[in-house]
Amino acid sequence: MKYSVMLAALGVLGAGTALAQQPPIKIGVLYPLTGGGAVYGVPAMTGHQLAVEELNAKGGMMGRKIESVERDDKLNPATASSTMKELITKDKVDIVLGGLASSVGLAMSEVSKQEKVVYISTIPKSIQITTDKLHKYVFRTAANTDQEGDTMAMLVGKNKLTKLCHLELDYAYGNDLEAGILKALPKYAPDAKVVLTLKPKLGATDFNPFIPQVMSAGCDGVISGLWGPHFVSWVKQAAPLGFFSKIKWISGGEIGSHEIAGELKGDYPDNVISNTYELWYTSNDPSHKEFQARLAKKLNTQETPQWAVLGYIGVMYAAAAIEKAQSTDPDKVSAALEGLSIGTPVGKLTIDAKSHQANIGQFWGPMVKKPDRAYRMMEPAEYIQPK
Repeated sequence: MKYSVMLAALGVLGAGTALAQQPPIKIGVLYPLTGGGAVYGVPAMTGHQLAVEELNAKGGMMGRKIESVERDDKLNPATASSTMKELITKDKVDIVLGGLASSVGLAMSEVSKQEKVVYISTIPKSIQITTDKLHKYVFRTAANTDQEGDTMAMLVGKNKLTKLCHLELDYAYGNDLEAGILKALPKYAPDAKVVLTLKPKLGATDFNPFIPQVMSAGCDGVISGLWGPHFVSWVKQAAPLGFFSKIKWISGGEIGSHEIAGELKGDYPDNVISNTYELWYTSNDPSHKEFQARLAKKLNTQETPQWAVLGYIGVMYAAAAIEKAQSTDPDKVSAALEGLSIGTPVGKLTIDAKSHQANIGQFWGPMVKKPDRAYRMMEPAEYIQPK
């Protein structure tokens, strides 16, 4: 009897040793960690790392440790393509997450198609990723430009704007967002007309040639996708001229996030309505409070950035798909992602089986001054989720 017990114990120990010796599951991830895109990329990577840490603390995936192989995409499609190929061929990652600029996301999607490795687009929004350029191995957990454009058009109608200046960055995100807005305007604001369209380049810092054109066009509203450092630069150059005193600014690009509100502080202008995926000070799901507390502890600040939740959700989706497939085989993981639902800090999300697009929503609202804060906050913040 004792001998049998001893053999059983040795069997358990042997299984545990074998489990410990299994190779890790490797997740490749690219975000802009330097340059202008780092204002969003660094928080996204933090959320990614938090998810990996939590999963490893619970035993990893399929009983195997997760190894995160992290790279800087430098907000450059060519850099992202070459780096992603290296992750796949040299580092032997099992799945790839990330990207920020839509041009980078499209480039990563193409590598995913060529190499037959699953890529989850956690931030890039270009509608092309899940329409014209859709393929078996690409999935998106962020919103897309049609969803964002539809909400912006709705807000144009709600604010009764009729003369619009359209200001977008001249690359995939800006061009696709413009198309999404123009497609939705007749539905929500049939009397609204675009009287001026301007398209600075991605990475532009000098907006002085554009500001007078908008101010002299007679617009009562600006619809825009200027994000991150682009919006910050526009504000610093346009606000001293009284630009925001009469013009309502309705924007995508998540300039309602704490990253931007916290950077501009008292310089954040009036008359801005924008969006954000997540706010540390409000929520639409009970699980958000616990997530925000864990993120706050990791960053040692209560005022956490919103982009972290997108990096976090990407990892959680990858883990759920691999667990469901009980394999890292790309074909099996791809099949597992189709129609997959998971709980997240912003509620239950489902990836559509046909379009590979998740039904993630965003908070939308005006950015208002608060007497007890050095920065603006979104109030009221309405969570709008696509149907």
